[in-house]
Amino acid sequence: MKFKYLFILSILIISCADKKTSTVKMELMVLSNYGAEEKIISDSTSLSQIKETMKEIDWNTFNQVILSTDNSNWIEVGGNLNEDGLSSMYEENGKQFVINEPPSSIDHMTEILISYFNGDGNFKKDNNFE
Repeated sequence: MKFKYLFILSILIISCADKKTSTVKMELMVLSNYGAEEKIISDSTSLSQIKETMKEIDWNTFNQVILSTDNSNWIEVGGNLNEDGLSSMYEENGKQFVINEPPSSIDHMTEILISYFNGDGNFKKDNNFE
């Protein structure tokens, strides 16, 4: 009987692992073609939406992905893999900060967004913003 409950608990933990939602409601938006095209992906973003959005974008063209909270704080990653390169910036309490060293890859930009979404502050610890 004890094994049965442990098994069920394990299944529940595994099934909920990727369903974390931020305690702050966030909007996920993609700007394409140097801001000419705007698409709101979600006004109540999930971790899986961030990952899927980053995978689906054609990073050979210029795109920006923005996560914003309801109190006007936001983070943006973007650019392209060609001449423009990649970048990230965020606004917190009315102050804007730009990353010093460009993100090294799409995965790096995804990690920045996930850290912001999770509210763990690792994107600031792992990258230098000014």
